[in-house]
Amino acid sequence: MRTIKRCMPAVLLAASMLSVNVGASAESVEGKRLANLTLPTSNPFLAKLTETIQAEAKQHGMEVAVFSSPYDAALQSQQINDAISQSFDALLITAASERAIIPALMAANRANIPVFLVNSPIADGNEELYVTYIGENHGDLGRAAGGALVEALEDRKGAKVAAITGSLAEGVAPRRMAGFKEVLDKHPEIELVATEDAKWDTATSERIAGQLFARFAPQGGLDGIYGMADNIAHGAIMAANAANIPLGIEDGQTVVVSSNCMRFGIDHIRAGAQYSTATQMPTRTGKATIDAVVAYFQDNDVPKETVLEAVAITKENLDDFAEACTF
Repeated sequence: MRTIKRCMPAVLLAASMLSVNVGASAESVEGKRLANLTLPTSNPFLAKLTETIQAEAKQHGMEVAVFSSPYDAALQSQQINDAISQSFDALLITAASERAIIPALMAANRANIPVFLVNSPIADGNEELYVTYIGENHGDLGRAAGGALVEALEDRKGAKVAAITGSLAEGVAPRRMAGFKEVLDKHPEIELVATEDAKWDTATSERIAGQLFARFAPQGGLDGIYGMADNIAHGAIMAANAANIPLGIEDGQTVVVSSNCMRFGIDHIRAGAQYSTATQMPTRTGKATIDAVVAYFQDNDVPKETVLEAVAITKENLDDFAEACTF
């Protein structure tokens, strides 16, 4: 029986404490106004993350206004400037671009409004612009997917795999791809033959997967698909079903792995159509975000990174995570 080697330690509330140019004094958080600047809430993960942030903030008597951007860095920067002009007490930001967002963060810093990065890191070297990053190490999530794929393809030589990713303009997808490639680089018997950006969209993922299956059919087909999130993997599975491509870990079947869990993935793993996903859970991220905000305003220590555990999920440990991943 194949087993996943889980060598990634849980790193919780890890980090170097770097100073931020925004001040805080011990005070009640009740009545604080938070601006949650996120990406499309049509995405199941982002929808649940937004819902959790609102619910957790409400428990502390805080208000949350939601600003959503369709992966449009210019629009998000304008939304941040608008939030600054409205004097929100804190900005919770899931960045559309790890670099394009920097000028807007500098403006928030000048206005002494604390910034909390949620799920999406920004370019290294800008640590003075935010209080903390809350989320998984996305390299670890990519490595979890790569490790699962290697395990599932352990008996195949000359395997061809493709990746369908989230938005490569933001900080998440490139880091996951780097971790995924890091694992595959150690296994020359597996070749990454294509990488396509679906911007985290299910319908786009299904279309891209269909094109990939048709493209590689004359070469014997694809042995594996890395759908960067479970909704992306779901799109690939739908395309495979439409093309009568068998899914699974046996010879002649296509292995599907992912790296951020949703209801789609839980159902597909139970059915055997998907081999693995990983522990990126929006309820956990949302709660950790509000915990960090409360700690900041109560003048408690807030680490520069609140890094959440990242491990692969397969049939073996599915029951441990199914509830948190079902949304």
